[in-house]
This record gives sequence, structure tokens and C-alpha cells, in this order.
Amino acid sequence: MDLVLLAIVAVSALFGAFRGLIGVLASLAAWILAGWAAFRFGGGVALLLAGDAQPGAAHLFGGYALAFIGVLLVVGTAGWLLRRLVHGIGLSAMDRFLGLLLGLVRGVLVACVLVLLLGLSELPREPAWQQSRLLPLFIPGAEWLAGLLPDWVAAELDLSGQRSGPALIAPLPVPQGT
Repeated sequence: MDLVLLAIVAVSALFGAFRGLIGVLASLAAWILAGWAAFRFGGGVALLLAGDAQPGAAHLFGGYALAFIGVLLVVGTAGWLLRRLVHGIGLSAMDRFLGLLLGLVRGVLVACVLVLLLGLSELPREPAWQQSRLLPLFIPGAEWLAGLLPDWVAAELDLSGQRSGPALIAPLPVPQGT
């Protein structure tokens, strides 16, 4: 368990250092904006693809995909140009250092999400979980993230491995009306 958590944080930090702060932020912005654009404009693009006909599944898929990929390419290219500019004026060392820090934070967040998801399984009862030295560093983050989940999901969480009975054998109950 420790090696997996350490690898997640280390790989994320190394990718952050390699890409630099500008590259990491541009990539994050590109994915977020592309997702937003797909939801916001995908239906409209599908209508354009369909012409006068009623849009079918292929038109819808194409519309959402084109909106997503188009924005991803435009924002990604802008990020690449900005990164070239930063490197051109001699700030590449600072960019890479800040990218390392952001990659470290991203790695810790991903590790906390993994711990949270694994806390919904029976893995916390295993000796590898109980004997982990790094896991206690990520459990507070996983607990904080659990506070963002609906109560009916958070109730199934077992980060200590002390709960008796099966863990998520059946699908989680979906709350009725709220």
C-alpha cells in the first residue's frame, strides 16, 4: 500500500516538474473548459451536424466530441504558446519548481481520493492496510473528502478497518426524494 501511495505522489510531482506550472495549469484549464464546452455547446453542434434532420445518436456523439476536442486543442495550444514564452524569457527553472509543487499537491489529492475509494471496500481490513506507514498521512484528507459525499455514501466508509460485516456487497441504496 505504501509503495502505491508513494508512487502516485512521486509520479505526479515528477510530471509536474517536467511540464512546469504553466503546463499543468494549462492542461487543467483545457480539460475543465473542454468539459464545460461539451455540455454547454455539444447539443448545438449536434444540431448543426444534423442539418434539417432530427439529430440522431451519431450527431449527438459527434457534436459533444467536436465541442470537447475543439476547445481542448485551442486551450492546449494557448498553454503551449504561453509555456514557450515563459521559457523564452528565462523563467523555466521557476516554472518547473512551481510545477513540482503543484504536482505534489495533485498527487496527494489523488492519493486521498484513492484512499477514500478503497475505504468503501474490504481492503481496510487487510494486514497491508493496517501495517501501512504512509496511509495515516492520507486518511485525514480522505476523511475531509468524505465530508463532501452524500451521507448515504459516507456511511459506508470504513477507513479504520474496524467495521464488521461485508463492505458494499450490494449496490449503495439510492435515497428516495430529498
